[in-house]
Amino acid sequence: MPQDALTLLHGPGETVGAALVAHPLTAGVCFTGSTPVAKHIQRALAAKDGAIVPLIAETGGLNAMVVDSSALPEQVADAVVQSAFRSAGQRCSALRLLCVHEGVADGVIAMIGGALQELAVGDPAEYATDVGPVIDAEAHAGITRQLERLDREATLLARRALPDGPAGAQHIAPCAYELARVADLRQEVFGPVLHVVRWGPGTAAHGGAADVEALVAQINALGYGLTLGVQTRIDSRAQRIAHAARVGNVYVNRNMIGAVVGVQPFGGEGLSGTGPKAGGPLYLYRFCAEQVVTVNTAAAGGNAALLAGAH
Repeated sequence: MPQDALTLLHGPGETVGAALVAHPLTAGVCFTGSTPVAKHIQRALAAKDGAIVPLIAETGGLNAMVVDSSALPEQVADAVVQSAFRSAGQRCSALRLLCVHEGVADGVIAMIGGALQELAVGDPAEYATDVGPVIDAEAHAGITRQLERLDREATLLARRALPDGPAGAQHIAPCAYELARVADLRQEVFGPVLHVVRWGPGTAAHGGAADVEALVAQINALGYGLTLGVQTRIDSRAQRIAHAARVGNVYVNRNMIGAVVGVQPFGGEGLSGTGPKAGGPLYLYRFCAEQVVTVNTAAAGGNAALLAGAH
């Protein structure tokens, strides 16, 4: 590879990123980050003179996990804790919204709450640590503001106490809140914060989903489409949910994080990205220009072998 073919530039998006997007020689942009920034880049590219510049954006999601009454509670709790709290919830694929059937909700929530209390919060350099800090002070402040809103508008189910840490450590206590309905989740909390809603016939009176079809429709209505988890022992139900959900990646009876590029192509739709999927067979084509050449052979006397019927 030529030495100058790949360059790593550190710096804020407002300066380094903006300059790269605006540069006249920029022929394409790949972006991973928030939906508002992706839209800002899209507008900046559209305003440029010259050729239309393609954009591949992979953004965030209000990623849900659907749990029905047939699911194994222990398996659900393990998948939820991994998906919502590993990496301090700072994965675009992380679980944000747990949708659990009302018939098993109390037991599943209690099991998740117990597992949450066992998480080791601390220095990620320590092998025993489960949850480290969020990336910086700005992220910490933003999550804290969102938690203050949840304290007013939702019901706290569980929160892990924070240990005494070094000054300036940006840890967020892993926690879970219950919402009345799917539509109450209005924005992504990019940290170790889980939202829980119940679904089933008894929830319909206050805007809940009476059945799994209505639940998937409510999840689709959020507009994001990155990852979806399904916990069920009914294969046909998992297939129906996957078919109806407008998401890029569906995970059945496992966690929702850690897609392996080349094995599980990754990317979303709607507010979660443009596609094509990273690690998929179509990704590199987005960097290419296609050309079709059509030749009228008859104008130059024709193809003698073809006209002669040669094989």
